[in-house]
Amino acid sequence: MIMLSCLPSSRLNLYSACNVTNMLACVMVICTLIGVAASTSTSPSDDEGFATLVAWMKLHGGRVDSRIDVATNGNGIRGVVALSAIEEGTELLFCPWELVIGSTGMQDQMQKGDGMCSVVKQMAQQIRLKSQSLWHPYFNHIELPRLAATWEPSALAELQGLPPTQDADRHVRWFHQRCDGGDILDAAAMRSLVSFISRASEVGMVPIYDLLNHHNGKRNAKLTLTDEGVTLITVGDGHIIQRGQEIYLSYGIKTASTIYRDYGFVEEWPTCWNFKDAASGDNFAFVVFPHGVVAINPSAEYLKYIWQTTNLSPEEFEAGAMRHTESLAVGDLERFAQAVRDHLEDFPSTLGEDELILEGYRKVLLAEEQAALLVSSDSSNVEDIISAISYRIEFKTALTSSLIYAESMMASKIRQNVGSHEL
Repeated sequence: MIMLSCLPSSRLNLYSACNVTNMLACVMVICTLIGVAASTSTSPSDDEGFATLVAWMKLHGGRVDSRIDVATNGNGIRGVVALSAIEEGTELLFCPWELVIGSTGMQDQMQKGDGMCSVVKQMAQQIRLKSQSLWHPYFNHIELPRLAATWEPSALAELQGLPPTQDADRHVRWFHQRCDGGDILDAAAMRSLVSFISRASEVGMVPIYDLLNHHNGKRNAKLTLTDEGVTLITVGDGHIIQRGQEIYLSYGIKTASTIYRDYGFVEEWPTCWNFKDAASGDNFAFVVFPHGVVAINPSAEYLKYIWQTTNLSPEEFEAGAMRHTESLAVGDLERFAQAVRDHLEDFPSTLGEDELILEGYRKVLLAEEQAALLVSSDSSNVEDIISAISYRIEFKTALTSSLIYAESMMASKIRQNVGSHEL
């Protein structure tokens, strides 16, 4: 079976750098709960910090298109949206090398390994300077997700063995072992490490660029490098970004578990899942699209097609997924379907039971918060438990959808075979 591979990413990819899964480190106390990413429905911006950030960028020679702003989408996630129509090829942002943390020019870009350690340490030093730091307006505007590296064992247990249960602290260990980070990280080092893992580009930390969210199906911007600095431009085969539309980057084709570990959400679509069959040891992968369409056992070429394609409609993406799955033999579909059945049976709770458990935790959290019975740390642990249960629901839902689609495709192919023999 084909394992889901990780293709090049516009965000930093630590797989090749330090042989760790892109997992988070320790996070700040004030964090956001995971959500399913990507909705184009946005609310008006009241982010005064963004205006300050833009003014700071311009003061130091940067440029920011006046037609973009920060808003909160329908899932409560902050992102960058268009205030009016924006044409393809438009420069949305120019950030001079002076403001990039990690690289000073085309000939002096952030290196893997020790170079990344240096960026984390440099940023921690600047965070400690507070308002005396050149980057204070940038640091002051950063919001960090709360990911599994910060969870208590009780929250990790609710993942029911799913990643990142086993390696939730791998980035922390990387920092300790490769960067001489010491046994204890102070608040500045923690914030720096989390910011770097969850927000860095291939050249380091680029202010404003890292406000854009990820969506492989709706990607309409990309990062380019020049001798003067880093530029963010719109892409899209002639399509215009309309007013109110969110502007997206691609972090690359990554599994849902990797996206969840690194950034704290499950991608809306295309959602790339994988799992290992306990009986055979085979690795299976599938990509879920809207309307229950699934690309089963995707090839590297197919994944590359998803990553490189921009501005196709969901229906066009689905048509490509259907063609891919239709090309599989009935035997391959049956092996996949049986592995999914076995995997679902191995969980200690069903999808329906999980939904009831999740609802119960939400009611408890709401009631106790209203009664002011929870201190901050207790509330965070309940939220982490809710996050873990929500994630396993997402995975089991995806498994169920892939099983239904595989069985439907098998039945269709068998009917076709019978029909051809009768002729």
